[in-house]
Amino acid sequence: MDKNEKKEPMIFDIHVAEGSSYEVGKQRAITMKENYPDDIPYFISPMEGQDYISLATAHRRMMLIDKICPGFVDEVQGFSDEVGIEPEKIICFSNSYHNSHNCCQFGVLPSNTSDGHFYVGRSYEYFVRDERSLCITRVTGKPKHIGFSLQNAGRMDGMNEFGLVVSMTSTAYLKPLGGDGCEFWVAIRAILDRCKDVYEAQCLLEEIPLCTNANFLVADADNQVSVFEVASFSSNKKRISVRKPTGGLLVSTNHYVSHEMKEFDEHHFWHSEMRYSSVLNSLLRNAPYINDEKIRNLMSTPYPNGPCCHFYSSGMGTLRSMIFDVTEKKLKVSFGPSDMNPWHVIDFDAPIGIQEIICDYNNEIIENPEQFWREMK
Repeated sequence: MDKNEKKEPMIFDIHVAEGSSYEVGKQRAITMKENYPDDIPYFISPMEGQDYISLATAHRRMMLIDKICPGFVDEVQGFSDEVGIEPEKIICFSNSYHNSHNCCQFGVLPSNTSDGHFYVGRSYEYFVRDERSLCITRVTGKPKHIGFSLQNAGRMDGMNEFGLVVSMTSTAYLKPLGGDGCEFWVAIRAILDRCKDVYEAQCLLEEIPLCTNANFLVADADNQVSVFEVASFSSNKKRISVRKPTGGLLVSTNHYVSHEMKEFDEHHFWHSEMRYSSVLNSLLRNAPYINDEKIRNLMSTPYPNGPCCHFYSSGMGTLRSMIFDVTEKKLKVSFGPSDMNPWHVIDFDAPIGIQEIICDYNNEIIENPEQFWREMK
């Protein structure tokens, strides 16, 4: 493969829906049928190499998810009714484990910014073939939120109208999950739908049955931010550790940092350490004069000096970068690698409909894969 070989087109959509949970799910299916019919089989097929889960198992999971995130099941029902399949066969009820999502996230408190704003930055690295839908969702009776979808009704990250921000990075992803509980994408959707601040999000994470290996970064409009490091190695070996900012800064990549999580810190790769160090060092150099422009420059800096990656065939290509201005409750997104694509301002009150964005990207080869994927001990 050539160094800059072009791969498949990278096309995102911004999907805006509102109404009841059922109506939001139905609108999503209508949009998909009209614009992306080839994507529908993924959402209504069993996991690769597996059969559909049993009806009893699906119903148990529906009840669990509906308790954690009321309205989620109704949204899936609206989607399934529109595409003409039983909701028990929708993939979100059978898929409880995913491959690695290689991400970077950080929080910068106002003490380190020149404009007195509180910023959260996030980049997401994976293969090109992934869900690429940014959802602006206004469900009746719930706070409006913006976030990227996973398993359609789930969310990988986002901000709600209260200014609560939540995102995640995968950890110990080669370690099989143990026990029962919901995956991170259900928990993130529940936080966006149910919480106003970091304290409420922490209570929810500690209350719900959670089965995931991940770092959750949660920030709010009261200038609070924490990383919740979660490990679910077995039914009797689970832990949540809370990490607070140091010097007004907080960074997370694809490994655990807290001392109490060291026993869980498996499959901690060199590239995660490099991205963590490069982001933290850049923030330290620029503090206390960090602003929106400097964060955009950081997000656009290629690996190993920054988080922007072009290694798509290795599952390490930047699909999006996000800057949450928590103070102003505003979001900017660069779709695709931010060193090659513009930034877009996303509005909670955008009109109902769909917008399509085509991105530029290069697919590069990792020059020293043995070092890149070297496991830290």
